[in-house]
Amino acid sequence: MARLTDSERQTLEACLRNLRALDGCQADFFPSDRSEEQGRLQLQGPWGRLSYRTFTRLRLTETSAEVAIHHLRNEPDGEKPLLLTDYLPEKVAAKLRRSGIDFVDAAGNASLRQPPLFVEVSGRKRPERQPRTGRAFQHAGLKLIFLLLRQPKAAAWTYRDLAGESGIALGAVGPVLKNLEQLGHLVERNGIRQLHAADELFRRWEIGYGDRLRATLGIQPCRPVAADGIARLPDMIREQGLEDDVLIGGELGACLLLREGTPEQASLHLAGDPLRLMLKLQLIPDPAGRVHLLRRFGRVDAWRGWQPQETPLADPLLLHAEMAATATRQPQIAERLFREYLAPRFAGRPVE
Repeated sequence: MARLTDSERQTLEACLRNLRALDGCQADFFPSDRSEEQGRLQLQGPWGRLSYRTFTRLRLTETSAEVAIHHLRNEPDGEKPLLLTDYLPEKVAAKLRRSGIDFVDAAGNASLRQPPLFVEVSGRKRPERQPRTGRAFQHAGLKLIFLLLRQPKAAAWTYRDLAGESGIALGAVGPVLKNLEQLGHLVERNGIRQLHAADELFRRWEIGYGDRLRATLGIQPCRPVAADGIARLPDMIREQGLEDDVLIGGELGACLLLREGTPEQASLHLAGDPLRLMLKLQLIPDPAGRVHLLRRFGRVDAWRGWQPQETPLADPLLLHAEMAATATRQPQIAERLFREYLAPRFAGRPVE
C-alpha cells in the first residue's frame, strides 16, 4: 500500500484517540495491504462489535468532499467505509451525512451510523495547527502526477522530459518526485523509477485536481444559447474547425466515449482564445451554467485511443475528474469509465 504522509498519520492517530474517548468504546486499527485503503478499524463496546474500512483524506472542502463521496460510494461491497480527516466544517459534514458517509475528524466531530452503533458529535472547533499539503499535491505536482498516471512509463524519464511534457518548471520536478517516493508512489526496481499504487495516487490526485488545480484552470462557466446546445457541441466544434483548439470533457466527453447516457454537463478544455471560442460555439457567460471552460495544461491531456467520432476528447483521467468535481448526476457513467478505462491502466493493461 502507499504510505501515509506525516499529516495523515497524525490525523489517523487523533481520530483513533477520539473514538477511544467514546464511552466504553475500544478501537483497534489494522493496516491494509490494499493500496486504495489505509486499513481496517474494529470498534467494540457494550453494544457489540463492527468493522470499517478506513480512508484518510485531509483539508476537505465542499468540492473535494464531492470527490471523496464519489470514491467511497464506488468502493466494492463489504465493510462500510469510514472517512478520517483533520477537520470538517459543518457544511461539509452535513453533505457527508446526507450522502450516508460515516466520518471522524481530528477535532472530535463524528457521525457513525452503522447499527448497533449510532454516534453524532458536532460543533468541535478546528485545531489551531493545520496539516500542510505536500509538494506533490500543489499545482505543479498535480500536473506532473497527471502525466505519470496518463503514461506510467514516464516515471523513468529525465527531469527535463518530465518538465516539458507536464508543463511545469524544471526545478519543480525533483521535489515532487521525492515527495512521491516518500509516499510510496515511486519505487526503484533494477535502477529504474516505476509508478506504484497508481489507484490510490489517482484518488489523491483527483481530490487535489478538484480542490486546487481546477481553480487555476477555470475560465468561465457558460450556458448554450440553444436548449439542446450541450448535445450539439461536438457538431459545432467540427463545423467551426475548432478541433485543434478544444477537447471535450466532463459528462459530455464520457457519454461520447462510452456511447451511453444523455449529458447534462460539459467541460471544454481550451487552447485558443476563450472569447473567440465562446462566440463560435454560441456560449453565454452564466455563473450557474453547465458548460465549464478550462485552460489546457501539459502535452498529454488528449485521449489518443479509439473513440466513436472525430471530435477530440479529453483523456479519461480528466473526464472522470471533471465528473467528480462537478457532482455528476450520472454516477453510473463515471463508474463505467473508471472500470473500463482507468482501472485497466492502473493495473498495467491500458485500453487504447
